[in-house]
Amino acid sequence: MTMTRRSLMVASAPLLCWRGALAQGSYPNRPIKVVAPFTAGAAADTLLRRVTESAGKLLGQAMVVENKPGAQAAIAARIVARASPDGYTLMMGGNSSHAANVHTLKNAGYDPVADFTPITQLSLNPLMLVVPASLPVRTVKEFIQYARDRPGKLSYATGNSGMLVAAKLLTTQASIDALAVNYPGAAPATTDLLAGRIDFIMNDPVVAAPFVKTGQLRVLGVTSRQRIALFPDVAPLAEQGLPDYEYTSWSAMFAPAGLPADIVRKLHQVFTHVMADPAMQAFAASAGIIPMTSTAPVQLRVYVQEQISLWGRWARVAGLAPE
Repeated sequence: MTMTRRSLMVASAPLLCWRGALAQGSYPNRPIKVVAPFTAGAAADTLLRRVTESAGKLLGQAMVVENKPGAQAAIAARIVARASPDGYTLMMGGNSSHAANVHTLKNAGYDPVADFTPITQLSLNPLMLVVPASLPVRTVKEFIQYARDRPGKLSYATGNSGMLVAAKLLTTQASIDALAVNYPGAAPATTDLLAGRIDFIMNDPVVAAPFVKTGQLRVLGVTSRQRIALFPDVAPLAEQGLPDYEYTSWSAMFAPAGLPADIVRKLHQVFTHVMADPAMQAFAASAGIIPMTSTAPVQLRVYVQEQISLWGRWARVAGLAPE
């Protein structure tokens, strides 16, 4: 019995030391608001609530998610950009709020670099090339040939700027002529894909997964450079005849510009610990998400700047103009 207790104490020592170091300082001493640029119940919202629940327990204060969708994530970004840099207002941002909007909005009302303090990246979110099971193709090579044999006759769904860019990268690199059909989101687009009213879509893995499992839809490839745990047998498009293809959206935690360095360090430590937890890794895998666990704040700032430049090129490919 004594040995069991002693072994437990030894095994727990690193965690106790970690929590002890985290507890130093007065922050936080009240709940922390985390602004989300998407609707409650969305896939990203589910991830955020799992992350903030775990982070709040480590910090000893609740993290309260406040959903502020609209204007391509600009509404949420403006709220956080104008908040006090005291650590009590954070944002789960991503490629829309911190990259695409530079090129797709005439006046976003904030600067994605100057107005924010980067904390850490949380995830990469690939899409998948999905077709109805009735389409007579089973590989990317077959799909490309099928589309080339029918120039201008195939249609694809776009539910947001990411879906559009991912599809335009595909049609451009594969030399496919297809018609884009705009939808208000991935869910209604998937409904029409199931009905055969459109021919393909660059879809969110978690949206398509139930219909792939029932055999109604077929996944041909993933848009990231690496495979995803949800569909481990599906190869990236880059491995299937499109060597230059890569598209992923992403999420990261941000605070208003000017956040004190000690709070930045504490929040980075907490979110990194949360994303490295095996339970969180398993949850992310089940949603088709690639969790990120070690992006330092300075690395995230550089990443955002690179993404802004990348989205400039993507916007030109997709024909996106500021609105």
